[in-house]
This record gives sequence, C-alpha cells and structure tokens, in this order.
Amino acid sequence: MTTKSTSVLATLAAAIVLAAAAGLASANKLSYSEQAFRIVWSRLTFSESGGGLPISCPVTLEGSFHARTMTKTLNASVADIASAAVDNSRCQEGHATILRGSLPWDVRYASFSGTLPSITSVRHFLIGAAFEVEPGLEVRCLAETSESFPAAGEATREAGGAITSLIPDSQLAIPARGDGCPALGIFAGFGSVFVQGSNERRVTLTLI
Repeated sequence: MTTKSTSVLATLAAAIVLAAAAGLASANKLSYSEQAFRIVWSRLTFSESGGGLPISCPVTLEGSFHARTMTKTLNASVADIASAAVDNSRCQEGHATILRGSLPWDVRYASFSGTLPSITSVRHFLIGAAFEVEPGLEVRCLAETSESFPAAGEATREAGGAITSLIPDSQLAIPARGDGCPALGIFAGFGSVFVQGSNERRVTLTLI
C-alpha cells in the first residue's frame, strides 16, 4: 500500500471517529413529542418485599413534562404526576387509596439503557407518592416514596421512538407503616403509556 493510500485511509478513519463522537456529543438531550402523558395499569401490584400480601388494582396516572426537551441530568426534576386514580371496584386481595394531599408527585430522570443514540428505555424515579393499602382484617398500611426510598420505572422505547410501557422496578423497596403491616413493600406490573386524553396515541422520544 502506498504512503498516499495510507494517508487517505487514516484521514477517512479519523473523520468517521470524529463524526461518531459528534453524534454522541449532540445526543445529550431527550425530546418528547407531547408534554402531557397518561399511564394505565390494568393491574398494578403492591406487596411486601417477599411477595406476600399482594394487592392488585387498576391504576391510572396522568402528568406532564416540565418541558418537551430536557438534558439527561441525574436526579433532575423532569415531570409531575398531577392525577392518580385507583379503581377499587376491581382490586384483588384488598383496597388502595391515593393520599391526594401528596399530589403532585415529582418525577426525576435517573438513566437510560441501550447505546446512544439508539436507547431502548429511560429510567425515572418517583418521589412523594403517598398511598394507603388495606390488605384486610382492618389492617391499614401507609406507604410513601421519598428521595431515600424512591419508586422507579423503566419507560420502554421502541425502535421508532414510541414509549410503549412503564415497568416498575420491583427491586426497590418502600417503607410501610401501620400495625400488622410489612416493613417494606414493592411495586410490580406492566403499564401502558399514552398521550394524555387518548388510549391509542403514543408519546415518542428522540435524542437531539
């Protein structure tokens, strides 16, 4: 191979590396197609950390991002949950009540999964969510997420950018208070994510 050919190849390789680096550097912001969102669980389960005393209920959360475009900054407040509803008529093994005085709840950015710029999910923390669960036998347990004990969920992103689901992190335990209550509880379930006011339209996420 001639010196000239080697030089051309080296220049081309350097250009490719620089272009890739520029692409990664520019993808430091998340951009959502809509600010207002709706998350629907046909069954959201709260149980003690070992899986006992499960209470499953249909739950709907509605909220909005502070802005449609945001920087990926750990623990940055990115959205509020303004409305939370539980359909107790369809709960299994007990009941749950949202403590509405705790609203709005704070949603904070945690991390992403996948390789930039093609991320597969975005993780958020939920702070300040307070609720009461009644597993029966007149037992009432109060639980509340906090900075020390947050709830967290993975918002799954399809290849086309649509956010399709939100899955709670069942490894994060939340303190519960009350006589006969377990010390810690966990969430589990599969929530569908939509544009607020729709049961079909999805919020889409792009990186810029």
